[in-house]
Amino acid sequence: EVQMNRKLINDWAIEIEDFDLRTATKEQVKEIGHMILSNMVVVLRNQVLAPEDEVAFCSKIGNCQFIIDPTKPKEGQRTEHLAVGHHILRVTGEKNNKGEEGLFGDTSALDWHANQASNYERDPLIWLYGVKGTEGSKTSWLNNIASYEALSEELKQEVQDVKITLGYKSGSYSSSKFFVEHHAEDKPFNLVHTNDAGKKGLYFPYLQILGMVDKTEEQFKNLMGRLIEHVTQPQFIYDHHWKDGDVVISEQWLSIHKRWAFDDMEKRMLHRIAFDYGKLNV
Repeated sequence: EVQMNRKLINDWAIEIEDFDLRTATKEQVKEIGHMILSNMVVVLRNQVLAPEDEVAFCSKIGNCQFIIDPTKPKEGQRTEHLAVGHHILRVTGEKNNKGEEGLFGDTSALDWHANQASNYERDPLIWLYGVKGTEGSKTSWLNNIASYEALSEELKQEVQDVKITLGYKSGSYSSSKFFVEHHAEDKPFNLVHTNDAGKKGLYFPYLQILGMVDKTEEQFKNLMGRLIEHVTQPQFIYDHHWKDGDVVISEQWLSIHKRWAFDDMEKRMLHRIAFDYGKLNV
């Protein structure tokens, strides 16, 4: 069995060096799964993967989200133009043969966000694979375990029982026409969240947080302002400078991510899989 050499890229993100994901044993896949839950971001470089390899890997950790529902006719499904097979979304400005670009194909920044933030049934892991044209583009991840641990005791007390409500407002982190504006006021989440690896931190996709239960607008804005200023400090951020063949897998409760503006989006292609960790036995 090939050993996995790991190193910390900053104080918390892990890079596994010189490892071919196609050769990963069941045990190694589980080990990587646990690293994602504890360290938020795992990076592997120089991968050469077919779409079926990508799905096979993620499927060993948990269930992959369906982009195309195989029980229905493919034609006419809302995500048909974004799909590569049943589980992969193409993130790109490149147009398909019908002239439709992929998800988030805009050249402007895709600001800080988490996957489907207001959905209780959301998939908590995101796989991104740099297929082509990625050089020069940058995606950043923010670690809200580390930011929570660094809060003053006073602020920790203040946020302890806060409940947040989330949704999507056009122009908040994206102006994509693909998303429907909504505010799920009936589905509050705890601001302080403990994930299934026992890691405690902030569930804070702040551009998707539209309210706080039992707080006035003024109290809401005041607390949000202080937390945003705190969590966006450089020590809590990992900047990934893409190269083709890179894989970055991240946890979506206690980290959020942002793609910076990039002019060559029509040449850049990432594959994206949302999945859970139901097979990790955490």
